[in-house]
Amino acid sequence: MKTSIIILTYNQLNYTKQCINSIYNYTNKDDIEVIVVDNGSTDGTKEYLNKLTEIKKIYNNKNLGFSKGCNQGMSAAKYDNILFLNNDTIVTKNWLTAMLRELHSDESVGMVGPVSNNVSGEQQINVTYQDIHDLDDFAELYCNKQKNKSKYVLRLVGFCLLAKREILDEIGNFDEYFEYGSFEDDDLCLRALLKGYHLKIALDSFVHHHGHATFMGNQELNVYELYRKNYLKFLDKWNFDWSYYIHPRPEIVDLVPSQAKMILDVGCGAGATGISIMNRQHCEMYGIELNQISASIAKNYYKKVFISDVENIKLPIEEESLDVIIFADILEHLKDPWSTVIRFSKYLKRSGVIVCSVPNVLHAEALLPLLQGSWSYTNAGILDRTHLRFFTLDTINTLFPKKLFEIEEIKYNYLNVEPKIKLFFQEVAHLAAKFGISVNQLSNQIEIYQILVKSKKVLIDD
Repeated sequence: MKTSIIILTYNQLNYTKQCINSIYNYTNKDDIEVIVVDNGSTDGTKEYLNKLTEIKKIYNNKNLGFSKGCNQGMSAAKYDNILFLNNDTIVTKNWLTAMLRELHSDESVGMVGPVSNNVSGEQQINVTYQDIHDLDDFAELYCNKQKNKSKYVLRLVGFCLLAKREILDEIGNFDEYFEYGSFEDDDLCLRALLKGYHLKIALDSFVHHHGHATFMGNQELNVYELYRKNYLKFLDKWNFDWSYYIHPRPEIVDLVPSQAKMILDVGCGAGATGISIMNRQHCEMYGIELNQISASIAKNYYKKVFISDVENIKLPIEEESLDVIIFADILEHLKDPWSTVIRFSKYLKRSGVIVCSVPNVLHAEALLPLLQGSWSYTNAGILDRTHLRFFTLDTINTLFPKKLFEIEEIKYNYLNVEPKIKLFFQEVAHLAAKFGISVNQLSNQIEIYQILVKSKKVLIDD
């Protein structure tokens, strides 16, 4: 299984040397070709590359950007495995072997990435080394502990991305609409997912990433402004905010019993949380989702996804067949969440559980403006304009009537508020107590942003 490794360079010669040296230290030369696309470096990079007779070189007179450079490299590649690699990386032992194993573990796998010290999303891991001289020891120890392990994800970062050529031929190259860099990798991942392919992380492949070295070395580019512009381009191209759907909810996953076999994810989005559950345990996931693009992606991973309104759906699922039903930030959007919970409970097995999260309307984000006479809806947050119902710690239990449920666990997600606001609500509670009015819940709850509940079906008879 031979691989074409495509590296883009734009100055940062020292990083490029580290990257190429590490490739030849930890990769069988007979199994790879290295293609370097230089985007007009002026720091001696071209002279250094000219001395490396074993690599292919493409020289551009100016910086044509990440997408254009990668596409040039792919056009020159001769192997069926294509790997895009930033020049500010250092690879480690078995890095490529582990990724190739996962790429060819199943025909449905389209792209694979490694874990790293400096990357966004689920590829980021905690590291203990402070200096690259300790990198190899850390990587070997970490990867041995993760040997042959992997997980499915909805997003991979382009700093080190391995793909099957046939899939790139099918879905297309990097979109050069995204200038220089940012969101071209998100766009490529989304196109692969929409074609039915899976994305994986090889957990036993570690690649060190300095991060944004090329951007920082280009005084003409503002990385934050570039990110903003390409984010707007992504929204313009796809007409929906992909970032809203790709992040799993680990706090929800933690509340799902590890022995659960059949799980319904209501409002499943693209399936990020369900995928995390399936990475942890063997189970069948079912979903309900209104957004058709997200639902089509979730279908790649879930047993079945129903594109429907939650309150009107007639589920073709047997009663008392589900171990878990998840309502993650769904109930507050419904006209009648109380009846919905009762109606869905018939699909739960005896002792099955509902796991839900709802925003806490007593958080300072909503409460302080209310005290100032404002109740203004926004595009996100507790006062999201699509929220129809509001709950507090004292009213969340109304969703789970005692004849049907027993609340087993309540957890909280916190969002800190300014010290002066905390002090204000403490003073309000203290003053109210002088008049015999108990409002202690205000000072206790103003930092609780979400309430997470695990409730077990019990069916208590009268």
